[in-house]
Amino acid sequence: MKRVEFFVAVLILAVCAGALWLSRPVAAAEPPNTPRAASDSNDGALFTAFVPVLRHPRCMNCHSKGDYPRQGDDSHRHTMDIRRGPAGFGVTAAKCSTCHQDHNLGNVHLPPGAPAWHLPSPSMPMIWEGLTDAQLCQSLKDPKQNQGRNLDQLVEHLTEDKLVAWGWNPGPGRTPVPIPHDEFSAKVKVWQAAGAPCPSR
Repeated sequence: MKRVEFFVAVLILAVCAGALWLSRPVAAAEPPNTPRAASDSNDGALFTAFVPVLRHPRCMNCHSKGDYPRQGDDSHRHTMDIRRGPAGFGVTAAKCSTCHQDHNLGNVHLPPGAPAWHLPSPSMPMIWEGLTDAQLCQSLKDPKQNQGRNLDQLVEHLTEDKLVAWGWNPGPGRTPVPIPHDEFSAKVKVWQAAGAPCPSR
């Protein structure tokens, strides 16, 4: 009788050990999937963390639909029928530089300014208006849509270009972009270091 009980105990131990051993590969396979799924769902947040700057009128007034710039916080069409022109610097006598100097003029009703004031060229107008966050992210990274820039050049443009930087110092009567420049630059570089992931939509 004791031999039977001993045999049953050994058999139970063997079955339990076998079950534990068989469950190890399954358990080991599960953890990588769970963090990966969580990581994927958060990757887009690196881009959306700084997208309010890109969607602000200081940026969108030059990246909106139409062959003309916009003005003001309400993004109304530029007065005097200003047009993009063949290179983005205006047409005929109505060149951007006719009114816009390389610096802001010191009055609410005088033109703002920054070096090389212009719109993107008509061959690559870089229109962001109407794009989802995912589409905006992809278009920014696409050299066929971003004036031929690779990722390093894009980040340099976003964080160091003087015309882009004007958005933080737009002059009297104009609302600056909503995130401080240092914070914006840091967020852009974190996004770049992560491989510049885009939101899913």
